[in-house]
Amino acid sequence: MQELYKNFKKEVEFIDKFLLLIIISIPFLLAISIFLADFASSIAGIILIYVLFKKKNYFLKKIKTEIIFMVIFYLIILTSLLFTEYFKISFLASFFYFRYLLLSLTIYYLLMKYDFFIKIFSYSLILTMLIVLIDALIQYFIGKNLFGYELLGVKGNIDILALKPVTGFFNEEKKIGSYLVRFLPLTLAVIYWHTKNIKNILSISCLIFTGSIIFLSTERTALFLFFIVVISYLFIAKYKVKFISFTILIFSLLAVTNPQHTIKYTKFTLLQILDIQESKPHKKLDMSSVKFYSSEHENFIFTSIKIFEENFLFGSGVKTFYHECHNLKKNKFKELAPNQRNNELVCSTHPHNTYFQLLSDIGIFGFILGFYVLCHIILIYCKFIIKIYKNDKINISYYFINLGVLINIFPMVPSGNIFNNWISLILFYLLGFWLFIKKDLNNTLKNTPIDNVSY
Repeated sequence: MQELYKNFKKEVEFIDKFLLLIIISIPFLLAISIFLADFASSIAGIILIYVLFKKKNYFLKKIKTEIIFMVIFYLIILTSLLFTEYFKISFLASFFYFRYLLLSLTIYYLLMKYDFFIKIFSYSLILTMLIVLIDALIQYFIGKNLFGYELLGVKGNIDILALKPVTGFFNEEKKIGSYLVRFLPLTLAVIYWHTKNIKNILSISCLIFTGSIIFLSTERTALFLFFIVVISYLFIAKYKVKFISFTILIFSLLAVTNPQHTIKYTKFTLLQILDIQESKPHKKLDMSSVKFYSSEHENFIFTSIKIFEENFLFGSGVKTFYHECHNLKKNKFKELAPNQRNNELVCSTHPHNTYFQLLSDIGIFGFILGFYVLCHIILIYCKFIIKIYKNDKINISYYFINLGVLINIFPMVPSGNIFNNWISLILFYLLGFWLFIKKDLNNTLKNTPIDNVSY
């Protein structure tokens, strides 16, 4: 730690010190205030622009292809803004979206310039995750967290009336599960990047404690994504049998001691997927009864498709889903023929699925670009699953960071607003690390894979 402090004091340029401090603080700021995290990210972007033009630092030449993709995506958003009927509503979210692109480039810049930055970041991220986990545990066992936020009761369903989800720093918002699972792969990456003898103990402990809090948060999407992380971890874990046994034991204890949570994850989910009301439990089931997560989520998707059909090329505009939905209801509702699944127009702030939101908000070109990125990330992931490449720390770190990007754009679960600052900050934060490691591994991934790998 003392050596890192000396490096930071002597080697880091004055303006870069602000950048470095801002970047390592963003995960913690996201846990306590999205506004502060977004503001800090914007400041970092402004500083990076100064570095690029004032100091004529042309480090970005090394990632020209990736920058071209980012610029194209941003231009698609701007084009959608020009053609939308809701210019005032969409302007801020569309025009200033470039700040998230700058966040990725800022992280890439720091990683390229300072070898010790990743060490500082590793300590910072692990400490942040530890604080969030401890705070959540305090809230669960004592009833209040460090800020005095109490456990909240869930209302509306008799089976889960007594359910009190853990929320931690997020108070009344059920986001702690999403926060933990979205930063979990990056945490595992830095554990393998900069720890040696204790990396297995640290990674297993991180998974167990994070998984426990996610379970207690009652966030079903977060728990599903967590299991994807666990399964992915098993492909490279050294102590597979012990880890599986211990994980089953922990979650069995949680299920037994928290029956209301189990009801939420099983019975309540099945009722939604099968579209069964508790007042009519003997409803006849057929394929039309099986819904994508729930009838409401499927209606959101139906609505996004109808919006896309009316705005094929450029979409209705970023963050205009609610307004365009009401416009359709008002002007064309009678023209919309019902389909076999009895879907209907349902208005919300967004369609709760990343790719259908790309279709409805920015049209076919944005969707194609987003789907291409998804396929590229899945392809990289599958390469590691089928054949584990060189068993060095950088390869495994890249594997986890790629996984982090994948679960943030995973298509088969309900998602947040892709153009909201919450999702965008996390996604482009991960992309900064992904860009750096990807460039370092271009040659490594072409090497002959080895058969027996131990970590």
